[in-house]
Order: sequence, then C-alpha cells, then structure tokens
Amino acid sequence: MIPTQQVQDLFKPLLGQFAWNVDGGVGSMLTLEFGAPHIIVREPKAPSPKRSERVRRLFGRRHVTVRGDWHLWIQYCDWKISVSDGSCDSESFDWRQPDECLADLDGQRLIGVGSGSLPNSWKFEFDLGGVLELWPSTEYEAADNLWSLYRWSANPEDSRFVGAVQSDGALVFA
Repeated sequence: MIPTQQVQDLFKPLLGQFAWNVDGGVGSMLTLEFGAPHIIVREPKAPSPKRSERVRRLFGRRHVTVRGDWHLWIQYCDWKISVSDGSCDSESFDWRQPDECLADLDGQRLIGVGSGSLPNSWKFEFDLGGVLELWPSTEYEAADNLWSLYRWSANPEDSRFVGAVQSDGALVFA
C-alpha cells in the first residue's frame, strides 16, 4: 500500500515552491529543483593514470552546479509530463535534445502530490496545469526507487537524503 499521507507530509515544504532546472537525463531520469539556489563547486581531482584521457580531462576541471533547497530525482520508472501545449514521456524522451515540455514545467509551482491512477504510481500537480505522472517500469527491480527527495546541505559530503518511494510502493526514510 502506498503511504500517501506520509508522502504528502514529506512534500509539504515544497508546496508552493517553483520547480526549476527541470532536466532529463539518460534513460528515464528526471531532476527538478525547488527552493533557493545553492552553488556546489567540485575542485579538480587527480585521477589514476590508468583512467582514460577523457576521464582525466573531466577530473582536471572545476565543476560548478546549482542545486535547490530540495532536489527531486526521478529514476527507474516510466513517466509522462502533460502541459498546456502537449506532453512528453519516458518512452520517447531524448535527453540529448531540448524538450519544450520540460521547459514548460520549469517555473511552475508544485501544488499537490498524491497517488496516481495505476498501482504504486504518483502524480505531481503544478499551478499552471502541468502534471508529472510516474509509475513502476517492468524494466527495473521492485526495490528500485521511483523517486528520491534530497535536502540541501552546505557540506556536500553530508547525506542529504530525505526519503524515497520504491517500485513496490515501499517508503524509505533517511
């Protein structure tokens, strides 16, 4: 059984917050930031000489990213984003191309989180009509996280994990 009230309580601090830096990744991965932005700097590292030239080059760079007070990481599931001018989904999404649906969701305020229409599914609703629905994929294990929520920490080494829901509906807390 999906712990809907516990999840709604978990997301209370995010309600009314803008989703920003909405981005897709490899496979079915999506990330959304909420709350105030924070800059994270990873200084260059000296990789093992056994590493490839590409890895040595990447490790030699300073890497600067921006994260929010809250970071929602969606993975290991199927999803669909519906906005006023269309939709996109995990089946047809190409992370190498910009997507208008992600851009349309960016800047919308989160107004609700609840159970979706399928077993162990979730629905995230936004103020300008955007809807993000996600559900377990048959390609992943029951213990894989559909989504994970992280809280900002000034020390990137600190665990910022707050909670997650797995494909089987289990809620995992830090």
